[in-house]
Amino acid sequence: MIQGLDDAHAVVLATGDAMQLDRDQRIVEHVIPMKRIVIEIVDPREADPRSNSVSDPIAGGPAISPEHLISIFDRLLVKCWVTADEHDRLNRTGRSFQWDAPDGDGWSRYRQAGVTAYQLTTDGDLLHD
Repeated sequence: MIQGLDDAHAVVLATGDAMQLDRDQRIVEHVIPMKRIVIEIVDPREADPRSNSVSDPIAGGPAISPEHLISIFDRLLVKCWVTADEHDRLNRTGRSFQWDAPDGDGWSRYRQAGVTAYQLTTDGDLLHD
């Protein structure tokens, strides 16, 4: 079920370097890691204490119905195209960042890894400021 929900969401962000690659060379990265989304759906108190100062829900979890599960998933899922090097850096940022979103902040590991993502237009081009 989770894979189907994930597949239904388009990639909405990308790094500049990822956009220079062919589409099949880009890596789809979840800004809030999938593990953290599942934890929120099942039991937010199980969030990794190494990167969470509180165990409060970040999106109203745990899910109490299929509709609530989908609303949590839709609220937290953000996909970004990155390069292989950027993906490696994001997963080496420390603590448990590759598995969690510290206190619900999925962008913290992007900042720490020095990875900048930009919004994509509806045509799939980068939308720069």
